[in-house]
Amino acid sequence: MKTRALASLLILVLAVLIIVGSCATGKKAPVVKEDEVLCGTWINTDYDTMWKYGKIIIEPEGYYYEYDPSYSDSWIFKGDYTIIQKWTDADGNTYYKYMVTTIHEVVPQVGDKWYYLASIDKSGDIFEYVDSAVEFPSEINPNYYTYTIRYRQE
Repeated sequence: MKTRALASLLILVLAVLIIVGSCATGKKAPVVKEDEVLCGTWINTDYDTMWKYGKIIIEPEGYYYEYDPSYSDSWIFKGDYTIIQKWTDADGNTYYKYMVTTIHEVVPQVGDKWYYLASIDKSGDIFEYVDSAVEFPSEINPNYYTYTIRYRQE
């Protein structure tokens, strides 16, 4: 009986150590494919003098960063993103519904959620989107005040 209890305790301790050890690596498992068209650095230098940010970086590991101005190396907003839906239209353009949960650099605001409806043209170089803090937008309308267009930076 004591041997069984000791073996069970050792297995439990070993399982806890494995779980804690894997969580402590600090590396986040990839959430999208490395070659996901959404991922990359997107800029629009016209936004450097506006209320929109000049550069965003979307990483395959699930991280999202906004920079202002576009040539800055310090992010203003950081967050995690989750792709909710992805599809391709008949012309080869890729569409996404994704959500970003942000952390602000200057005034930490953890957990603000933003809902995006985005398209990337078939060349993979033009990224257009609208966002909302309430729900997913229903269309990408250039006349909508949160409409944003960015270009892939190599």
